[in-house]
Amino acid sequence: MTDTAASTLVGPAPEGMPDPDLAPPQVARAGDPFAQLRMVHFLSRLHRNSTHQLRDVVVALNAAFLDWAFNEKVLLAELVQLQANWAISYHGEDRIILDRNERGHTLLIVDSSKMSAFFVSEARRLLAACDDELRSFALNEGHAGPDW
Repeated sequence: MTDTAASTLVGPAPEGMPDPDLAPPQVARAGDPFAQLRMVHFLSRLHRNSTHQLRDVVVALNAAFLDWAFNEKVLLAELVQLQANWAISYHGEDRIILDRNERGHTLLIVDSSKMSAFFVSEARRLLAACDDELRSFALNEGHAGPDW
């Protein structure tokens, strides 16, 4: 319903009415563009040229998006996808490096003049995917896909 259509049906909310514009908590799933967009946005701000424990990155990611629950498996899947996208775009230069140590998986994002532009491009692609899902959801009267 458009704002114009709504304005012909309803008036203003009563004084003191709380804003209903809340998002329910979400559990991040691999392949979900809404989760991927949040992960890419967060990773684009992660300190580069420093090795991070992946579990520490997950804790910080969850703290950054309190209405989402991310786990290491989902973040790892996104990082593998980003590695592949980087390799395709920049002909195999390893700049997103996953490894392991005694504490578990590690992540190193090597800084380069192309890294920020890469993250922005990935985020824009994911935003378009989110818009497509929202459009599909609206056109299908609330049924975006088989998982919904």
